[in-house]
Order: sequence, then C-alpha cells, then structure tokens
Amino acid sequence: ENRCFFVDESQSHLNKPDEHGVRHGFLPKYMETIGLPTDHPIVVKAREENRIVKREWSDFWVEMSARRAYGQKAKLPSLGFPEIEGHDLKRHLIRRMWRPHPKYRKSSCAALENTHGLKAAEYMAFSVRRGDKGEEKFAFTELLEYISEAERQLYRFSQFEQNHGGSSQVPKIFVATDDCSVMSEFRRMRPSWTFVSECDVEENSKAAAQNGFALREFKDWSEAAEDAHFTKFFTEIYAMAMSRVFIGVGYTNVSWWVYFLRPFRHSFILLDKPKGQPDSRVFDNW
Repeated sequence: ENRCFFVDESQSHLNKPDEHGVRHGFLPKYMETIGLPTDHPIVVKAREENRIVKREWSDFWVEMSARRAYGQKAKLPSLGFPEIEGHDLKRHLIRRMWRPHPKYRKSSCAALENTHGLKAAEYMAFSVRRGDKGEEKFAFTELLEYISEAERQLYRFSQFEQNHGGSSQVPKIFVATDDCSVMSEFRRMRPSWTFVSECDVEENSKAAAQNGFALREFKDWSEAAEDAHFTKFFTEIYAMAMSRVFIGVGYTNVSWWVYFLRPFRHSFILLDKPKGQPDSRVFDNW
C-alpha cells in the first residue's frame, strides 16, 4: 500500500515524564526502534500535510478478516509471501519488529541458563496473572488447576525421562507471575517438585508489581523499580516462549504474546477456556 508506520506514545500511560516534565517515550527505553522514529522526515512531512491515519486496536478486532485469525490466507508478495496463513504472518511480524535492547536480551538469556538452569523444551512454564485483572471482573484460576494440568502433561516429557535413567522425574517448572506470593503456595502443594521463578532472584526484590501488576500504579514507580520489573518481565517472556509446555490463562495479553513467540501451537494450554472446548477454540481467534 506504499505506507509507513510509526508508534505514537503521546497518550500512553507508560510514557511517563522525567524530572523535567519531558516525555521521552516508553518503547525507546526497552526496545529497538519499531517502525519509523517520530522525528523521521517522512513522519514530520506527513504530519505537516495531515496525512496521518490513526489505527485503533478495534480496527483489527471487530472484523475477522482484519484480525488475521487462524486459517485465513493473505497474499503479500511485496513482503515475499505469495500466500501466508494469518497466525504465521503474525509470528513473522513479531519476530521482525519485537526486539528488546541487547541489554535485556543478554540478561534474559543469562537468567534462563545460569540462574534457573533451563534448557529449551526441557521444562514447563506457568503464567499466573493477578493484580488489576480482578478489577476487570476476571476470576483468578485456582493454583491447584495448574498443578493438575501439569500432571496431565507429563507424558510430553517421556524423552526427558529416558535421558534421566527412565525415572519419572517431574521437569522444572518456571513460574511467571505478577504476584510472587503464589510461589510458596505451589511449593506447599508439591514440595518434591522444582519450581523456579524470577520472584526468587534477589536483584528483583526491588522490582515494582511484585504483589500484582496494576497499570494505574505505574506512574508512581521509581526508575530502578521500573527497570527491575521489565528486566524480570523480559526473562519471563523468553522463558514461557521456550518451554515445552505452557500453562496459563487467556485473559492476559501476555499469553497472546507468548503464543505468537512459540514455534508451535500444541502444548499451549489455557485453563480458562470454555468448558469442554479445546484450547484452539480460544487462540484460533487471536
């Protein structure tokens, strides 16, 4: 369509002013540039000529054809795709555009390998989201449901068991959560299992939102608390993306993001799906 795009953060709750009242943008602090910079000559000229088209999230949600849902095909020869399926297109675009700064990529890899001793596809991941989701009238999933589902998914680790002398050892479980109190609960329920989490890392003790993320509180976070929070968050995203089995809930967009970062659809389990329906009944429409 011969169009370019840029990200306008002027109305974002995450774009806090500095001590001088200047807003520098949230994304530049953590991400490599997505789209054109706001001061790019093309963007400046388009503003001057009133050629900016603002796209709302609802533009890509209401109409299924615009949502690029699973199974829908698109022809994008200019991007090298004579034909591409909707979810494959989203995965391609996310991998192309979503790149945290090297500092966070390196800290995430170091945490997974050295701090938590995780190897890709040899562990499970739980995603437990609480915080302000309760205010949005979502019912929190009982933690025992995570345990029960993990036990049902152990068959996926048969090769892992063989590599450990045929024992029925439960693999490590990485817990990504905005409420660190869940760790003691999981360990109480299954004391013989190994749960690892960024909640256990001493450096993260100063991270904001340890007892539940609430967007309205973001403006009050200190620089150090914010940086520690997102250092933890990036590690969690990568850990969930590389796990063999993901168990979480669909009411957080973190799960949506992880789904599209994972290389396959199977072993992505949603505990809050409609009763009796397969997981794909939910994420096919993402």
